[in-house]
Amino acid sequence: MKIFDKHDFLRITKIQSNPVISIFITTKRKSTNAYKEDILELKNQIKDIKTNLENSWELDRREIERLMKPANELLVNFEFWQNNSDMLALFLHDEQLEIVKLPLFIEKSSHFIGNRPLTLPLIPAINHNGHFYILLLNLDKILLYEATRNVIQEIILDPEEVALSFTTEESLVENKSQLHGQGGVGNAGAMFHGHDEGSDEAKKTKILNYFHRMSSMLEPKLNKNPLPLFLAGVDYLIPLYRKASKYNFLQNGHVSGAFSDKDEMTIHQKAWELAEPYFREEQEKLEAEYSDKKAANQTIDNDLVSLIKKAMTGAVETLFIDFNHTHLWGKYNADEHKVELSDKPEKGSHCLIDLAATKVIESGGKAFLVTSENLPKNQSIKGILRYPIS
Repeated sequence: MKIFDKHDFLRITKIQSNPVISIFITTKRKSTNAYKEDILELKNQIKDIKTNLENSWELDRREIERLMKPANELLVNFEFWQNNSDMLALFLHDEQLEIVKLPLFIEKSSHFIGNRPLTLPLIPAINHNGHFYILLLNLDKILLYEATRNVIQEIILDPEEVALSFTTEESLVENKSQLHGQGGVGNAGAMFHGHDEGSDEAKKTKILNYFHRMSSMLEPKLNKNPLPLFLAGVDYLIPLYRKASKYNFLQNGHVSGAFSDKDEMTIHQKAWELAEPYFREEQEKLEAEYSDKKAANQTIDNDLVSLIKKAMTGAVETLFIDFNHTHLWGKYNADEHKVELSDKPEKGSHCLIDLAATKVIESGGKAFLVTSENLPKNQSIKGILRYPIS
């Protein structure tokens, strides 16, 4: 899995066509029956989509088959299903297919048909709300994970782009030195285990220099989607990486131990013990900020249409959305700054809550999916404005 960042999110939101089909599938990383359950989930969604396209969008069957061809091809592509995450998102338009695999929990599979993608389910991938990185400092191979409370998945890093192995680098230096008749410099993998070719401090300096190189390659990638970063590894490596790192979201504390890629679940469990109080504190800060802004007449939590109109003009700084909201169908007329609501999906309409969230993120604000307990009764969204209501 690669890092999914705000740029990827905004690129998908720009898709427009009649129609655009968004499909969200719950998937499993491992399967004992050749991923038949995951394939069946997609097959069922495709069946329902074809019915909707024929009945509601009045497309003929030939056009429907042409539109759905890229999704149908996935049903017989076994290799595709072997690299699952926890959520599969597909966006079909004009015989094209966008694929996103993310370690995000969704309760059930679903689809959405409109003139633009539904991107609300992707929002947790690009904010801090329970979403974080774990960096395993293993000298044989650095490992980066993306995690939430419920899931963890490795982010595959390209060794051509990030120096992933101190051991490999030192072995290359040793071999080069031997070829030049200068003798070996020691194997970094044997550090502190009885094969010392110099003082511990000298070897720590080598590791520090390596961390400077590695972090300068890795952290620009993290900054594309900056999430809290928690470290894991043997204790002596942690302060060395902290000294080398310039990442603004590196967190205190670490998961202590000599871990490898086989210890993923243990790392995840212990990392969440560090992350949970961090996110609880962040939630408390958001709630306190909302209370302060409310006192300053800088929030909207009881007028959904007004809040959507504010969001569409870039006036909303932070938007909170009920994770289980009901779609609010309608259109936004930018020329007249007018919201038109409809009782059911129609051609040209979209979920206005999704549209508002996209605009908030596009204008540099933040959007969070929250539980109903974090919202006023019978309200599906609330927001903090950039300036007080006059």
